[in-house]
This record gives sequence, structure tokens and C-alpha cells, in this order.
Amino acid sequence: MRCAAAQRVSRGCALTVTIREVADAAGVSTATVSRALSGVQTVDPELVARVRESAESLGYRANRVARALRRQSTQTVGLVIPDITNPFFPAVVQAIERELRHDGLSLLLCDAGNDVDVEAELVRNLFDHQIDGLLISACDRIASRPAVQLAASRVPVLQIDQQTVAEVPYVGVDQADAMGQIIGHLRDQGCQSFAYIGPRPEIPTARERFDAFADRVKPVDPAAANRTYLGDSSIAWGHEAANRILADGPPPDAIVCANDQAALGALQALREHGVKVPGDVALTGFDDTVLATACEPQLTSVSQPLEELGARAVRELSAAIGQELRQPRSVLLEASLVIRGSSRRLPPTG
Repeated sequence: MRCAAAQRVSRGCALTVTIREVADAAGVSTATVSRALSGVQTVDPELVARVRESAESLGYRANRVARALRRQSTQTVGLVIPDITNPFFPAVVQAIERELRHDGLSLLLCDAGNDVDVEAELVRNLFDHQIDGLLISACDRIASRPAVQLAASRVPVLQIDQQTVAEVPYVGVDQADAMGQIIGHLRDQGCQSFAYIGPRPEIPTARERFDAFADRVKPVDPAAANRTYLGDSSIAWGHEAANRILADGPPPDAIVCANDQAALGALQALREHGVKVPGDVALTGFDDTVLATACEPQLTSVSQPLEELGARAVRELSAAIGQELRQPRSVLLEASLVIRGSSRRLPPTG
């Protein structure tokens, strides 16, 4: 039977390999094949490997529609993100898709384009596709709440990076600790006055980063409250904000940017005005994107565990789906500061 099926596949025949042929090739029952390929944990791992090897060699593909009808499950997870062009998201999406594939699940990816109305429509559309769970990184910390709450009433939901609804589980990075690492490093470099460039705090992580900055610099530089420039996350805004900083008086010892794009724009403006980085002004970014190492000097930036973030999100959501829980668990990960030339004003010690 195995040889006949293999011949049909090699000849490019349109006939479909059946689960019975996989069972015969592996020397097991069709029920065992079904359990092994569906990820049931009670099946012996060696048996699972044998079944999967037979299925792959025969070119067997499960009938997902029939399986969904039997289980009342599509084995599909939705993911809604605010902006796929943001350098933060590609690595996260790749990790999510890879982990889902490992679990035998499919991904429906939706880009809201930073529009809460589009975001709400996408969530409703995903319901039409009968998703088993939803991962969402919200556009707005307030306006996105209805969409997140609606989703959580229908399927297991996990918020990624942005926590918009406190009672809905969340996988993200400790933004306050990350900002604390930045300010601690700049203080160690002798910086005593600070300015901040970032987006307006509609996005939860933007609010967390700004609040953490304000809390940590207030004791040493109360005037930093007057050197806060909030706009968006673009290179253009970073450039404009740095120009405003220089126009408002002598530059501070350090400019802290909420993302690498703004930091790159600020670096360009400082260079245009003949301000040396880090000699005159120390400069930091956030997210440690490719931009951080594509400029001179290279940017000190916060590296977030993006792959771990995506993988943990899937593991928590998959567990909730598999155990038929209402919601997964929340997870908070730690970031690390990558120190480069844009902020190193003093020789390293030790």
C-alpha cells in the first residue's frame, strides 16, 4: 500500500493520499494517526515521529475543513497589529507564525494601519473566519478597548506589547525597567539634564515609556518636564523635535528617544547644527532595530526579546485554546540595554 501511494505521489497524480494509507505505512491504526497528527500529548513521541514521517513521505495532507467540523475548531489564530511597517513587528510576527506552525495552527494576519475603526472591523471579520483565538496589539490605549473587550467575550484573547484592557491577559516587556536602564546608564555617563522625544501617549507602551522617563529624571532634573516633545514615531518627528530642543536654548546633556526612528531623526538634526554626539549630547533610542546600527555613531538602544515575545504569546494562547480556558495567562518579559557610541561619554570601567 505504501509503495502504491508513493508511486501515485511521485507521478504527480491528483489522487489524494488517505489516512488509511498513512496508518498502513506506519503500522498503526487510523485513530492513532489522527491523534498523532493533531498533537494529542498522550501519544508516544516515537510513534508521533513515525506517523509524521510516513505522512510526509506519502504527501498526506489532512482535510482541515472536515477536521474543523468534527472538532468545532478551525485550528486558526488571528493576529491584529497596528502597523506592519513598524520595525518592531516583523520579528514578532515571524516568531508567532513559526510557533503556530509547530503547534499545527494557522495564522490570519491583519494590519489595522493605526486606525481603530479598521481594527474593530478586522476583529469582527476574524470572527467570521471562526478563529480559535486572537492575538492583538492595539492601536490606541483607550479607543481600542471596545474591540478588545468584544473579542475577549468570544474567544481566548492575548494582548501583545500593548495592554489596553487591564482584565484581558497580556504578554509584553517591562517598559519601566527598560527606561530605568537607560536613565541609569546616562547618569553613569555624567548626564544631569535630559530631554525626551517620543509619540503622543495614545499607545500604551508610549505612555509607559514616557511615564517611566518622567519619574526617573524628575529627582535630578525637574526642568526636564519642559523639555518633553511628543508627536509620533517617525524620523521626521525626531528631526523636528531635536530642532525645537536646540531652538529653545542650550541643549541638555542627554536626549532620550522613545524609538530608534525618532533617535535617527534627532541625530541628523544635531549633526546639521554641529552638535557632537555623544561629546555634546548623549543620545539613546529604543527597540534596537536595524536603524540602531545603520548610523554613525551607532545608537544605544533597548533590545526587546521579540522572538521570545512572539513565542510566549503563542504558547500561552495555545494552552488556553487546548484546555478550553476563557483566557490565557499574562507574561512580562525583561529587556536589555545595548550600549553603543551615541551615549558612551566616559571610558568604560573595569
